[in-house]
Amino acid sequence: MRSLMTEQEAAAWVTEEELQCAASFGVEQRRREFLTWRAMLRQALGRTLKIAYNASGAPVLPDHEAYISVSHAADRVVVALSSRPTGVDIERMNRRYDRILHKYLTPAEQRLSTDVRFHAAAWCAKETAYKWAGIRELSFEEVRLLDYDTERIRLQIRGGEPVTLRVEQLDEEYIMTYMI
Repeated sequence: MRSLMTEQEAAAWVTEEELQCAASFGVEQRRREFLTWRAMLRQALGRTLKIAYNASGAPVLPDHEAYISVSHAADRVVVALSSRPTGVDIERMNRRYDRILHKYLTPAEQRLSTDVRFHAAAWCAKETAYKWAGIRELSFEEVRLLDYDTERIRLQIRGGEPVTLRVEQLDEEYIMTYMI
């Protein structure tokens, strides 16, 4: 995880094409998110790293046998890199999740925990599962949370075998979930 780079900081690590693409984004923060995660990958894997997108719109590394997953929230970016399918999501814990609980948690899922981090962790978990599964148009309803504690969430995707993801509170503001 890292804070967003300025466009100038990222410029040394991204391609001219990526700079042009980022320039088309109307919002500065979106440009910085886009450039930051690409710069992070190239800092880890080399300046010539190629980044593309698969049919479901997820980023891929066509010249590497690694899987990646990317997430950003406010001023932070996180990238997961693994030899196996992976998913990651980061969110601010102070979002108003209570306003949208009905959109992403069933009543039974809402009763899984009274922990103050649960709503943020549950949102992250469903986003992480979506990325990990790689199923285009997977809905929140198709990802069922089975149980939760402060370090892990067990869930089911489309009624399949239960899988477990990790939960990490990164600091006072951010929470992250990931599956590898």
